[in-house]
Amino acid sequence: MLPLIAIPVGLVGLLTGISLATGRRGLTMLPQSPIKGVVLVRWLRFTRTMARRPRDYESPRGRLGAFDMDARRLSDVGFAENPRKVIVGSETGVWTADWKKPISKDVFLGSLPVQYEAFKRSMVQMTPAVVGFVGTEVDGCRCSLSGLLGVGHMAGVAGVASWVKNPDTRKKFNNTTETFQLTNGIF
Repeated sequence: MLPLIAIPVGLVGLLTGISLATGRRGLTMLPQSPIKGVVLVRWLRFTRTMARRPRDYESPRGRLGAFDMDARRLSDVGFAENPRKVIVGSETGVWTADWKKPISKDVFLGSLPVQYEAFKRSMVQMTPAVVGFVGTEVDGCRCSLSGLLGVGHMAGVAGVASWVKNPDTRKKFNNTTETFQLTNGIF
Protein backbone atom coordinates (compact mmCIF):
# COMPACT_ATOMS: atom_id res chain seq x y z
CA MET A 1 0.00 0.00 0.00
CA LEU A 2 3.02 2.25 0.45
CA PRO A 3 3.35 3.07 -3.30
CA LEU A 4 -0.20 4.50 -3.34
CA ILE A 5 0.73 6.83 -0.48
CA ALA A 6 3.95 7.87 -2.19
CA ILE A 7 2.11 9.34 -5.19
CA PRO A 8 0.16 12.03 -3.26
CA VAL A 9 3.18 12.82 -1.07
CA GLY A 10 5.35 13.18 -4.17
CA LEU A 11 2.76 15.37 -5.88
CA VAL A 12 2.49 17.64 -2.84
CA GLY A 13 6.28 18.02 -2.90
CA LEU A 14 6.22 18.77 -6.62
CA LEU A 15 3.46 21.36 -6.23
CA THR A 16 5.28 23.01 -3.33
CA GLY A 17 8.48 23.21 -5.33
CA ILE A 18 6.72 24.66 -8.34
CA SER A 19 4.86 27.23 -6.26
CA LEU A 20 8.13 28.46 -4.75
CA ALA A 21 9.81 28.78 -8.15
CA THR A 22 7.10 29.92 -10.53
CA GLY A 23 9.31 31.59 -13.14
CA ARG A 24 8.26 34.31 -15.58
CA ARG A 25 4.91 32.80 -16.41
CA GLY A 26 3.79 32.60 -12.78
CA LEU A 27 1.11 30.08 -11.91
CA THR A 28 0.66 28.91 -15.50
CA MET A 29 3.54 26.52 -14.84
CA LEU A 30 1.55 24.58 -12.22
CA PRO A 31 0.35 21.10 -13.20
CA GLN A 32 -3.24 21.04 -14.41
CA SER A 33 -6.02 18.50 -14.09
CA PRO A 34 -6.44 16.60 -17.36
CA ILE A 35 -10.18 17.37 -17.34
CA LYS A 36 -10.97 20.98 -18.20
CA GLY A 37 -12.64 22.82 -15.35
CA VAL A 38 -11.63 20.33 -12.64
CA VAL A 39 -9.36 21.72 -9.93
CA LEU A 40 -6.13 19.74 -9.54
CA VAL A 41 -6.72 19.01 -5.85
CA ARG A 42 -10.09 17.40 -6.66
CA TRP A 43 -8.59 15.44 -9.56
CA LEU A 44 -5.91 14.09 -7.20
CA ARG A 45 -8.58 13.10 -4.65
CA PHE A 46 -10.54 11.30 -7.38
CA THR A 47 -7.38 9.54 -8.59
CA ARG A 48 -6.52 8.37 -5.05
CA THR A 49 -10.07 7.12 -4.57
CA MET A 50 -10.00 5.17 -7.83
CA ALA A 51 -6.58 3.58 -7.14
CA ARG A 52 -7.98 0.84 -4.92
CA ARG A 53 -5.62 -2.04 -5.71
CA PRO A 54 -1.88 -2.76 -5.45
CA ARG A 55 0.21 -1.79 -8.46
CA ASP A 56 0.72 -5.42 -9.53
CA TYR A 57 -2.91 -6.51 -8.99
CA GLU A 58 -4.45 -8.99 -11.41
CA SER A 59 -8.02 -10.21 -10.87
CA PRO A 60 -9.43 -13.55 -12.07
CA ARG A 61 -11.62 -11.52 -14.46
CA GLY A 62 -8.60 -9.86 -16.07
CA ARG A 63 -8.71 -6.45 -14.39
CA LEU A 64 -5.20 -5.10 -13.90
CA GLY A 65 -3.19 -2.71 -11.78
CA ALA A 66 -3.98 -0.09 -9.17
CA PHE A 67 -6.89 1.27 -11.20
CA ASP A 68 -8.41 -2.15 -11.92
CA MET A 69 -8.51 -1.63 -15.72
CA ASP A 70 -9.68 -4.30 -18.13
CA ALA A 71 -8.26 -5.10 -21.56
CA ARG A 72 -11.24 -3.53 -23.33
CA ARG A 73 -10.59 -0.13 -21.73
CA LEU A 74 -6.83 -0.46 -22.24
CA SER A 75 -7.58 -0.99 -25.93
CA ASP A 76 -9.84 2.07 -26.01
CA VAL A 77 -7.00 4.25 -24.72
CA GLY A 78 -4.33 2.86 -27.04
CA PHE A 79 -2.35 0.52 -24.78
CA ALA A 80 -3.63 -2.68 -26.43
CA GLU A 81 -5.46 -3.83 -29.54
CA ASN A 82 -7.76 -6.61 -30.70
CA PRO A 83 -9.94 -6.79 -27.52
CA ARG A 84 -11.95 -9.96 -27.14
CA LYS A 85 -13.67 -12.08 -24.53
CA VAL A 86 -12.19 -15.45 -23.58
CA ILE A 87 -12.61 -18.17 -20.98
CA VAL A 88 -9.94 -18.21 -18.27
CA GLY A 89 -10.23 -21.19 -15.96
CA SER A 90 -13.79 -21.13 -14.63
CA GLU A 91 -14.29 -17.46 -15.59
CA THR A 92 -16.19 -16.82 -18.84
CA GLY A 93 -16.33 -13.51 -20.68
CA VAL A 94 -12.93 -12.26 -19.50
CA TRP A 95 -11.57 -9.39 -21.59
CA THR A 96 -8.15 -9.89 -23.12
CA ALA A 97 -6.20 -8.07 -25.82
CA ASP A 98 -2.83 -7.89 -27.51
CA TRP A 99 -0.50 -5.34 -25.92
CA LYS A 100 0.94 -2.60 -28.14
CA LYS A 101 4.71 -2.42 -27.95
CA PRO A 102 6.57 -1.16 -25.95
CA ILE A 103 3.84 -1.89 -23.39
CA SER A 104 3.41 -5.43 -22.12
CA LYS A 105 1.52 -6.89 -19.19
CA ASP A 106 4.74 -6.95 -17.14
CA VAL A 107 5.54 -3.33 -18.02
CA PHE A 108 1.99 -2.26 -17.17
CA LEU A 109 1.88 -4.09 -13.84
CA GLY A 110 5.37 -2.87 -12.94
CA SER A 111 4.78 0.83 -13.50
CA LEU A 112 2.35 3.04 -11.61
CA PRO A 113 3.08 5.99 -13.97
CA VAL A 114 2.06 3.84 -16.98
CA GLN A 115 -1.12 2.78 -15.16
CA TYR A 116 -1.88 6.40 -14.26
CA GLU A 117 -1.45 7.44 -17.91
CA ALA A 118 -3.94 4.77 -19.02
CA PHE A 119 -6.40 5.83 -16.31
CA LYS A 120 -6.00 9.52 -17.17
CA ARG A 121 -6.58 8.88 -20.88
CA SER A 122 -9.63 6.78 -20.03
CA MET A 123 -11.22 9.51 -17.90
CA VAL A 124 -10.51 12.25 -20.45
CA GLN A 125 -11.92 10.10 -23.26
CA MET A 126 -15.02 9.17 -21.22
CA THR A 127 -15.90 12.70 -20.06
CA PRO A 128 -17.84 13.87 -23.17
CA ALA A 129 -19.93 10.68 -23.14
CA VAL A 130 -21.05 10.99 -19.49
CA VAL A 131 -21.29 14.76 -18.99
CA GLY A 132 -24.89 14.76 -20.26
CA PHE A 133 -25.96 12.80 -17.16
CA VAL A 134 -24.45 15.29 -14.68
CA GLY A 135 -27.22 16.55 -12.39
CA THR A 136 -29.47 13.53 -12.96
CA GLU A 137 -31.00 12.25 -9.74
CA VAL A 138 -30.24 8.63 -8.89
CA ASP A 139 -31.57 7.11 -5.67
CA GLY A 140 -31.89 10.54 -4.08
CA CYS A 141 -28.40 11.75 -5.12
CA ARG A 142 -27.50 14.17 -7.87
CA CYS A 143 -24.89 12.68 -10.17
CA SER A 144 -21.62 14.58 -10.41
CA LEU A 145 -19.03 14.17 -13.15
CA SER A 146 -16.68 12.29 -10.83
CA GLY A 147 -19.44 9.85 -9.81
CA LEU A 148 -20.36 9.17 -13.42
CA LEU A 149 -16.71 8.67 -14.37
CA GLY A 150 -16.50 6.12 -11.54
CA VAL A 151 -19.53 4.32 -12.99
CA GLY A 152 -18.03 4.44 -16.49
CA HIS A 153 -14.74 3.09 -15.22
CA MET A 154 -16.52 0.01 -13.84
CA ALA A 155 -19.32 -0.44 -16.41
CA GLY A 156 -17.81 1.03 -19.55
CA VAL A 157 -19.08 4.10 -21.36
CA ALA A 158 -22.08 2.22 -22.75
CA GLY A 159 -23.05 1.01 -19.27
CA VAL A 160 -23.43 4.49 -17.77
CA ALA A 161 -26.84 5.20 -19.35
CA SER A 162 -28.25 1.86 -18.21
CA TRP A 163 -26.88 2.34 -14.69
CA VAL A 164 -28.34 5.86 -14.41
CA LYS A 165 -31.77 4.95 -15.80
CA ASN A 166 -32.39 1.50 -14.33
CA PRO A 167 -32.61 0.78 -10.57
CA ASP A 168 -32.34 -2.97 -11.24
CA THR A 169 -29.01 -2.42 -12.98
CA ARG A 170 -27.76 -0.47 -9.95
CA LYS A 171 -28.75 -3.36 -7.66
CA LYS A 172 -27.30 -6.04 -9.91
CA PHE A 173 -23.91 -4.33 -10.29
CA ASN A 174 -23.27 -3.34 -6.68
CA ASN A 175 -19.50 -2.81 -7.24
CA THR A 176 -20.36 -0.14 -9.80
CA THR A 177 -22.85 1.43 -7.40
CA GLU A 178 -20.26 1.36 -4.61
CA THR A 179 -17.75 3.11 -6.86
CA PHE A 180 -20.36 5.77 -7.63
CA GLN A 181 -20.94 6.33 -3.92
CA LEU A 182 -17.19 6.66 -3.29
CA THR A 183 -16.58 9.11 -6.12
CA ASN A 184 -19.78 11.12 -6.46
CA GLY A 185 -19.38 14.75 -5.45
CA ILE A 186 -15.59 14.95 -5.67
CA PHE A 187 -16.02 17.22 -8.73
